[in-house]
Amino acid sequence: MEIIFLIIYPLKILYKGEEHFVDVEKFSNIEYYDLSAICGALGYKFFYDQQHEKFIINFKEKKAILGNGNPFFLIGDKVYNYYYPPKKYLNSFYAPLPLINIITKKFERIFLENEGKIRVYTAGIKIKKIVIDPGHGGKDPGAIGPNGTKEKDIVLDIAKRLKKLIEDSLKIECILTREEDVFMPLSERTKFANQEKADIFISIHCNACESRVRHGTEVYFLSPAKTDWERAVAARENAAIRFEEGERDTGSMIESILWDVAQTEFLKESNHLAGLILEELCKNLHSKNRGVRQANFYVLRGAYMPAVLVEAEFISNPKCEKKLKKAKYRQKIAYGIFKGICKFKEIYEKRIRL
Repeated sequence: MEIIFLIIYPLKILYKGEEHFVDVEKFSNIEYYDLSAICGALGYKFFYDQQHEKFIINFKEKKAILGNGNPFFLIGDKVYNYYYPPKKYLNSFYAPLPLINIITKKFERIFLENEGKIRVYTAGIKIKKIVIDPGHGGKDPGAIGPNGTKEKDIVLDIAKRLKKLIEDSLKIECILTREEDVFMPLSERTKFANQEKADIFISIHCNACESRVRHGTEVYFLSPAKTDWERAVAARENAAIRFEEGERDTGSMIESILWDVAQTEFLKESNHLAGLILEELCKNLHSKNRGVRQANFYVLRGAYMPAVLVEAEFISNPKCEKKLKKAKYRQKIAYGIFKGICKFKEIYEKRIRL
């Protein structure tokens, strides 16, 4: 039986400030969209294999293969299906919008909506799990205040308070890289977060320097340091590597480089998360805002998710050390970080028009 399409109208698709046109057809009262036109608008490579009647779409290293009249289709090596199959009509290949959205979401987390014009949105990402990393621990005390307060103890307490806030208020699973005073290698911390498939990674620290009057709060994301101060802070935190036994093998170094490349995908999100946490921390603590900063922290390397390092306050300042020893102040730090996470969650999970 011959398939008869009824041409309804050409529809505009708006994407990144550019307009394209897509033919919309109707078959069995279901709207079908010209897949070649949509691929062209989104920048996907495509071609039709006439011999096997297959429409093939390529985006970066990803591939989708659809068959004419076949409800089953491939994305990578996984099989998907949609009740209304794609159809070839004249010189074009057509598919329903929900089927097209299965492909675009798998390709790059975007989806299309017909609002009189076709609009393209990023698919919001649900934050389901957060890993909190209390810096240092065990044989690595971290910075030590003038009166003997150890960074490792302060940040562990803050992390536990933050975990409770997240689990009680957001109902999100929250895991600590360490629950007690134990040593954990820097590389194992992000590896743990990746294995847990965390959506956010936050490493908590106290700042320190030779000056006993310097104070304030900083939040870092992973990127090459721009200033001597950023390099100095990273060097101090990275010094914990001296406690690690043995040397990294070539395989792990190569793996680290590959993870660094992967982390660039989350550079924008990490920068944004750092800014929101810093804003809320300074507001809650009434502390000096020393800015969102960037440096090459080992503990952030390899995190395949938005990841930041919080320098809550200067433990090297006697006045700040005194405050850090108070439970009420540590609760304020935890709450400031928590509020920053809440704001980031609200934005990150919301769809954004492209």
